[in-house]
Amino acid sequence: MRKSSFLYTAFGVIVVIGALHFIAEAFYLYWTIWWLDIIVHLLAGFSGGLVIAWFFGPTSTLKSAMLILVGMLIIGIAWEVFEYILNLIQPIHYWQDTVLDLVADMMGAILTCIYLYIIGRTPKFS
Repeated sequence: MRKSSFLYTAFGVIVVIGALHFIAEAFYLYWTIWWLDIIVHLLAGFSGGLVIAWFFGPTSTLKSAMLILVGMLIIGIAWEVFEYILNLIQPIHYWQDTVLDLVADMMGAILTCIYLYIIGRTPKFS
């Protein structure tokens, strides 16, 4: 599998995220289907992990996993700060929602690590 295929896969997932978000906003699904936000964050963590893996290239399995996990944690925290600054949050359960969003982002990053391990894209050089 070529390195650029990470970007193709990430782009495909981002298109799915965009479509889900557009539909959810148009039909108020984030407010009626409580778990939809979790799915969107999970997919965002997966696609973000793929972009991070593409950016850093093949390294050892442990180093790739750490780069993906730490990178997605930084991106997830930055996104939550962005939501807070622009007041895109619901103040009632803000902290619970933030923690759940970060957990979903990290689960997506873990799925990226598992995916890369299964397809053999993180060879061990050590």
